[in-house]
Amino acid sequence: MNLPPEDIHQRLLVARLPSPPQTLMRLMLLCQSDDAGMSELSDLIASDPGLAAKVLSVAHSAAYHRSGTKSLTLLQAASTLGMALIKVLVISESVFQTFNAFRQAGGVDLRYFWRHSLSVAVLARALADRQDSASAEEAYVAGLLHDVGRLALLAAVPERYAELFTQADDPGLCHQEQRELGMSHAEAGAWLLEHWHLGEAMVQAVLHHHDDASQQKEAQPLARLVHLAHRLAALPLNKPFDGAPGVREQGLTAEEITAIIQKASLQVKQIARDLGVDISDTDLSPAPGQVITRPAPLDTPQIRLAQEVLDRSVLNEMAMTLINLTSTNAALTSLRQHASALLQLEDAIVMLARDNQLTLVPVSMNEHHLDATPLSFDVTLDAPMAQCVAQRKVVFSKRHSPSASILLDVMQTNEVILLPLLTSQHCLGVLAAAVPPDLSPYIKTQLPTLQAFGVYAGLALSRRRLADKNRPAQTMSAKQAQQLEIKRVAQAVNLLVDSLSKATQAAPMAPVDLSLAVRDIVQLLQHRQLIPGNIDITSELPNRASWVQGSLGLIKQILLILIKNACESMPDGGQIVVNGGVLVQRDGGVYSALTVSDTGAGVKEAIQAQLYEHMPNSARSEGEIHNFGLSVVNSLVDKMAGHLKFSASPTGTRFDILLPCARNPSV
Repeated sequence: MNLPPEDIHQRLLVARLPSPPQTLMRLMLLCQSDDAGMSELSDLIASDPGLAAKVLSVAHSAAYHRSGTKSLTLLQAASTLGMALIKVLVISESVFQTFNAFRQAGGVDLRYFWRHSLSVAVLARALADRQDSASAEEAYVAGLLHDVGRLALLAAVPERYAELFTQADDPGLCHQEQRELGMSHAEAGAWLLEHWHLGEAMVQAVLHHHDDASQQKEAQPLARLVHLAHRLAALPLNKPFDGAPGVREQGLTAEEITAIIQKASLQVKQIARDLGVDISDTDLSPAPGQVITRPAPLDTPQIRLAQEVLDRSVLNEMAMTLINLTSTNAALTSLRQHASALLQLEDAIVMLARDNQLTLVPVSMNEHHLDATPLSFDVTLDAPMAQCVAQRKVVFSKRHSPSASILLDVMQTNEVILLPLLTSQHCLGVLAAAVPPDLSPYIKTQLPTLQAFGVYAGLALSRRRLADKNRPAQTMSAKQAQQLEIKRVAQAVNLLVDSLSKATQAAPMAPVDLSLAVRDIVQLLQHRQLIPGNIDITSELPNRASWVQGSLGLIKQILLILIKNACESMPDGGQIVVNGGVLVQRDGGVYSALTVSDTGAGVKEAIQAQLYEHMPNSARSEGEIHNFGLSVVNSLVDKMAGHLKFSASPTGTRFDILLPCARNPSV
């Protein structure tokens, strides 16, 4: 009896793909080495289909990758995750395999699988090197993952697939898988790659690697290449090559193909030797009808012990990573990324508690939520949030339930999870994430791990914030690095201001929500990491709209320039606070105040001179970017009939901008 496709899909998504323990050990040593490079790390990951799949899937998740952008290579994916997160993943896999002892693999010998996957990868790269229709790196990864469906099915449904795994990997296997599971390993692998957003060409290459020659005529170049590599990998080395469909289009002779196969075999043996993995023998082909020995199931105490060790080791490593980052802002971004990598919660928002835990303020999120997320959430008006904060426990909220959370609309999903970030005494905030429908049943079984994640994350954020407050004076080398960082930030902000300036040159004055403008800019700078690591930026805004008569683009330019100026005035680090919405009466009119203050030393005369210095000529060469300064702020405030004042002292600088209030346009 076949399992329902949705059941197999759920199992595939949460399956842990086994890796050679030697590879994990080498990776662990590399991650702990001070002089290991990312290229060396990615080369090692590229020797194992399971780890390569994990790194690629995490790097293409919503926490890291923008939808619609080009797929990442394995080196780019590893660089995106970084050494610290890869170390967390390696520890997770190592602990899991130590306690699980490949139980989900049913005692099957995996050496033949690893050798075949490496052989197809090396052959695919060699073939791609001879033509321009496919990237050699993409061909290698597609070859490495072409049979990932076999590994995934073995991990997901071992009781049904362990014996099938020993069958010869040919089209007949696909038919047998269809009969017994309702899904072939090619379909399972393609479905996973599509879920991981690895690109249509790679998905098709995995899906069609068992097609016959007539079907391959209409296939994409990468699919034809992997199909040929898969066929060549099955040819014996001690027999002359007698031709195979697909060779002719490569323009290769039989002698050239034989040379490619022999060279690939030597490369695979070398990789095996380097790793200490026994995959290079020629007699490892699976034996049909092999007796599968099954270990005794783990008892309940063993399961609890395994989960406890996994939680403590992996989550402790995550906490140390967060603590060792340069700032709280960087830690918040990393927290979302760890939630994606470890919990499969790709789409998350981190909210910190304010006002005696009655308000949650979003401080870190994916870019596509910037415009939809409110400035803050009143906990008393959202029952799931109130339950999460007050009871300090994980809460799920579904659409159409009696107490559905407002986050369902914000995150455009049908279910969210609210995970409290805890210290021993307080709830610092909440990590809210969209729950993927396919993963909902599985995630609900992981409550102890989810709760532990919130504890470790909360303690790490608490220590990270304490470290920011007690940051010692920088060494000379650190100061030089920070100066480079400030220069990078200034250049990036100038580009943003220039873009806004071009877009708003002829924009008419209209009602603008000042609070929304502040929120957008602060979150944009945090999301793009345009605040130096030793500087904290916060915004203090009312829980209402603050309508002013002006231009959204001009207000954003003012904010960007003032924040950039504040960063430049604090090379040793400090704090920036942006306030908006306070009502002020002046000259018979009512204004709303926009305030940017910092803890950097300011000299009144110097600031005065910058505010009223000669404005740069508006005529400029195409592509030239101005170094926007305080004089631009003065001009933009004048355009909106506002007023500007400032104060400066050795302990801080403050700019107050008053903009005329406007009526709510929707009233």
